[in-house]
Amino acid sequence: MRSGNPFGIEDDGKTAGMLSYFFVLGWSMAFFTFHKNDKTSLSSYHLRQTLLLYISYVAVRFALHLFLAPIWPAASVFTLFDFTMLINATFLVLWLIGLAGAINGEKKPIPFFGKQAQLVFSRL
Repeated sequence: MRSGNPFGIEDDGKTAGMLSYFFVLGWSMAFFTFHKNDKTSLSSYHLRQTLLLYISYVAVRFALHLFLAPIWPAASVFTLFDFTMLINATFLVLWLIGLAGAINGEKKPIPFFGKQAQLVFSRL
């Protein structure tokens, strides 16, 4: 009863799927500890989704502050901080939907990102 990961945990990819939702450290542990030695379709699915979700989040936040901050009117009703909080809340909801799918062991795509992630990172 030897498993492929160094911790000796037998699972069907659920552990790597759930762990991948905890940003850089969690994703790295899921990939290098669980997925690399014992590849399953469920762990691959969630690793792809979270990778695209994280890359998109970082790119949107970087672009928001790089391009919109200099031109955003400071005295407007809807401030840049409000817009940033809206972006954060949107990504949090998407993250929770993905995490719930990983906890339940489902291959449920994250809205806006799930299907594209499977195409973009198909070799993962």
